[in-house]
Amino acid sequence: MSKKLLNLILVVGLLLCSASCVGGISSSGPHHTTMSSTLDIEVITGGIGVQAVLFNTGTQNLTNISWDITLTGGLVLLGKTANGKINLLRPGRTTTIEIPLLVGFGKPVIRVTATAAEGDAEERTRTARLTGVWVTILPGDEEALTLRLERVAQNLKAPTTVTGSGDDSGRLFVAEQTGVIKIIQDGEVLSTPFLDLSDKVVQLNSFYDERGLLGLAFHPNYSANGRFFVYYSAPKTGDGIDHESIIAEYLVSADPNIADPSSENIIMRIDQPEANHNGGQLAFGPDGYLYIGVGDGGGAGDRHGDIGNGQDINTTLGTILRIDVDQGSPYGIPPDNPFVGIHGLDEIYAYGFRNPYRFSFDAVTGELFVADVGQDLREEIDVVVNGGNYGWRILEGTYLYDPDLAVQLGIDPASLEAPIHEYSHALGRSVIGGYVYRGTASPNLIGKYVFGDWSSGFVPGRGKLFYLEETAPDTWIRVEFNLVDQQPLKRYITGFGEDDAGEIYMVTTRLIGSLGTSGEVWHLIIE
Repeated sequence: MSKKLLNLILVVGLLLCSASCVGGISSSGPHHTTMSSTLDIEVITGGIGVQAVLFNTGTQNLTNISWDITLTGGLVLLGKTANGKINLLRPGRTTTIEIPLLVGFGKPVIRVTATAAEGDAEERTRTARLTGVWVTILPGDEEALTLRLERVAQNLKAPTTVTGSGDDSGRLFVAEQTGVIKIIQDGEVLSTPFLDLSDKVVQLNSFYDERGLLGLAFHPNYSANGRFFVYYSAPKTGDGIDHESIIAEYLVSADPNIADPSSENIIMRIDQPEANHNGGQLAFGPDGYLYIGVGDGGGAGDRHGDIGNGQDINTTLGTILRIDVDQGSPYGIPPDNPFVGIHGLDEIYAYGFRNPYRFSFDAVTGELFVADVGQDLREEIDVVVNGGNYGWRILEGTYLYDPDLAVQLGIDPASLEAPIHEYSHALGRSVIGGYVYRGTASPNLIGKYVFGDWSSGFVPGRGKLFYLEETAPDTWIRVEFNLVDQQPLKRYITGFGEDDAGEIYMVTTRLIGSLGTSGEVWHLIIE
């Protein structure tokens, strides 16, 4: 190939890259070798060249790891294959292998293999689009389920959650970050809001903010009592804080499509020292109690007080709370909450979280799945149990983040609850928890946990859609959905929800903040 032709290809590729692409990050797929392997090809990424992240998920060193990256198909003019050896990969560590520069066009298939001297082996295959020197990894793992996204609403303002009300009306209720709850009925967004809390919500930074109307849950007996609950960020009423998180109860009016705005009953106020890490999820468990997700108070590294908030059982921050809204004033305490009668807040159900922004219950097993947004390295998904300590800030996922704090508190990190799944920031930036599918429209999805990642970077939006499948007891694999059109999502994923029939919905936005009305609601259906 002539030098002039190579230069032309490089220029065309760079122009295309700057005009349309950032990142191109995708997940690894199911294990294609032995399920006991601790060598994981966690993610294959694109950009200029191809990179793959190897992760030692075990407790022993892996040595003399032979690796290979090979492209087949398409027109690959430069960088068709590469291989090498890694002498040592320690437990819990990652390393990156790559073909630093590719030149070509078309849709090649990228196959990555890695084998350690200890016998651990792994293989991953992804399809890419090669345009000059730019590689875009296309959505979907090999043999993954194919997902069709059916848009059911648009022109929304930064939607954060979507849910049914449990009254079998077929309506969907969408909460917008700015404080408005809207109803989708018979495929249309009703013009009159169900409830408008915009005058109660703290003034948001329209370009990016983690505050706002973050949670909405209907009482299990809503069809009879008309009670529902919201979680929103309100202006501060005290000193030394940024705002207050409000958990409040409302009632529906005589019109089933309009709530009574005068019925607010504030049941909990939480002082928030900073603007971020607010959590916000509300959900009723199979026990009838209300569960509340609260972040660690914001900032980086949970540096509040001597030990932070995540490990402090005397604060509501960094926890999952559980209360009884049918007893007491303003609420009662479930008698089996872990700190009832002993040191610690009675409201706490589990602790050690950084930002449990979204969680849900499996409608069949009752298990509580919590997605906890990470700090610098890892995102995690936990199955949460009563009294569990999920590690933050001692751990970030399974990584030791602050070993000195473990020593200070006399906590053995090995005693902390481990996530059922974690992934690195090579894949995405903020895990967005979803639901175990128990609907009827997509039989092949039943029993799988559907979730997403907000975006691979801040600009532009590049959300990802995944599911976890339990292939053996306590063994979960992550799979990225194939999408029908094989195009990146090009949106920020802000939340998931269920309707009354157990169908899963997703809310997204094209803009990073609450500026504009680029929000959409999607029904997730398996082809």
